[in-house]
Amino acid sequence: MNTNPPKPSNVKRKHADLASIAYDSIREAIITGRIKPGERMGQVEIARELGVSERTVREAFARLAAKGLATHEPFKGVKVAALSLDDLHEVYVMRALLEGRAMELAASRISPEDIQRMRELLPLTVAGTLPDSVKQAQAANRDFHWIAIRAAGSRILATILEQLWELMFAYDLLYPNTDEVDISKNDFTQHGELIAALEAGDGQKAAQINTEHITKTIQILIAHLKEKT
Repeated sequence: MNTNPPKPSNVKRKHADLASIAYDSIREAIITGRIKPGERMGQVEIARELGVSERTVREAFARLAAKGLATHEPFKGVKVAALSLDDLHEVYVMRALLEGRAMELAASRISPEDIQRMRELLPLTVAGTLPDSVKQAQAANRDFHWIAIRAAGSRILATILEQLWELMFAYDLLYPNTDEVDISKNDFTQHGELIAALEAGDGQKAAQINTEHITKTIQILIAHLKEKT
């Protein structure tokens, strides 16, 4: 048995790996709505749940704050970021602009295999009335959009859009089920039109359809959140 202590470089690598695992776990909980906007995140509880040190969780919190997904309040701890309505609207506007550019690029670069995968996902983006079906439809919707975003071939666009999607995704989960069903039915139509535009290589049309789709989504979401406040 080797009783020699691990080398410092290995110790650092292991700690970095644990910090990444903690970050990914907490991030996933935020963007899937298991931890909601404005909810406090207990450092001790999360460390115990994940089986890591509190220092590791603190580092994960710092990365989440840098991404805009968490905020630190003196004497109150760390909370999931809660965007104002103005901030949320701006996130969607920026997403519409940048994703429109991605669709323009994707129209000349997307593969037949990507188009086929989008077709396969299309019916899955329609939600039923049960909570699980809503979440599944939203996950399919994200996958649908990201096939085209990745096909654009721009690393910088993808990096910025990923952060915007993370900021707004938890708010999508605040839709009441009935609204989400109506929205996803409309999405089905617009998504079908987007596939057709991409397949035809019409980048301008693809960008227009995608922008209209995002604009309608934010209008409905803002109206719903205003009703709750």
